[in-house]
Amino acid sequence: MNILLKPFKTKNVIILFFIAVIYLSGCSKQSDKIKLGFLYTTEKTERYKKESQYFKQKAEELGAKVYVDQADNNDAIQLRKAIEMFDKDIDVLCLIAVNANTAAAIVRAAKDKNVKVIAYNRMIKSPDIDLFISGNNKKLGEDMCNAVLNKKPEGNYIILNGDKFDRNAVELQQSIDSTLKPYITNGSINILYETFIEDWSDKNGAYELDQAIALTGVKPDVIIAAYDGIADGSIKVLKKYGFAGQVLITGQDAELRAIKHILKGEQLMTIYHPMKRLASRAAIIAYNMALGKMPDKSEISYTDNGLARIPTIKNNSIPITKDNIDEVLIKHGVYTREQIYE
Repeated sequence: MNILLKPFKTKNVIILFFIAVIYLSGCSKQSDKIKLGFLYTTEKTERYKKESQYFKQKAEELGAKVYVDQADNNDAIQLRKAIEMFDKDIDVLCLIAVNANTAAAIVRAAKDKNVKVIAYNRMIKSPDIDLFISGNNKKLGEDMCNAVLNKKPEGNYIILNGDKFDRNAVELQQSIDSTLKPYITNGSINILYETFIEDWSDKNGAYELDQAIALTGVKPDVIIAAYDGIADGSIKVLKKYGFAGQVLITGQDAELRAIKHILKGEQLMTIYHPMKRLASRAAIIAYNMALGKMPDKSEISYTDNGLARIPTIKNNSIPITKDNIDEVLIKHGVYTREQIYE
């Protein structure tokens, strides 16, 4: 009896062994074949250019094939380039949308190809986004306002927000307005001018500020600029009027030009988004999503984009002034001492 059963058991073991080998080989092969895309707005935004490379570096360390491209701030070009990535059989697209509304077409095309979509930094007007990775715009607005309020809690303010079609700009504007409201109500602060800046552009920001100063004939005490590029354009206008260094200016993204302005006393502060950490984390998340694993529920909140509640991971940023440039930016390798102090 035992002699007859022994070959049978051996055969079963062999069969199970080969099934296990095939299964494990399949899992390994699946990981090796993961393809990810990172498609952003324009190379003119220094932060996004760097983040795309950090994303690529981390994803390739994990074993993924990564395609990176940008869209010259043109939504039609971005759609075309997204479809090109889908045709390369990517599993997940990390997308910084040129236009929150028209980017919905990219999400629809992704779903047709069974591609998951991460809206990175900019929300998209679609119910089918798999994940939204963003900053904390409420805190950003508060940090900008508190920096200027600590120096100048009264006087004439100008507010230059980002692009009105970018949800980040709208949320940031709401936070700024909410933080300043008590000072406006009691008459301490007078808002000379407030507007959105198309494309977050330094040229458009400069034009709007020039018009505001020319029309009012008043020197602002504070300019809350939503982005370092807008701050840079504003500083050029202030120099034209002889006001450089006399106006408190905020910014965002910790671009090198902003750091140099801060050291010269032409800009008060900027906001640093830990780019390498954020982009690397996004790469890990995208890689895991390709394997069918979503982030842990404890990491996720939800953002209502008007069409659906989108799973969201929020990241806090760091206000930068002349007092912590070395500690935050040089110590963590964002810039070298030579780049900043040359």
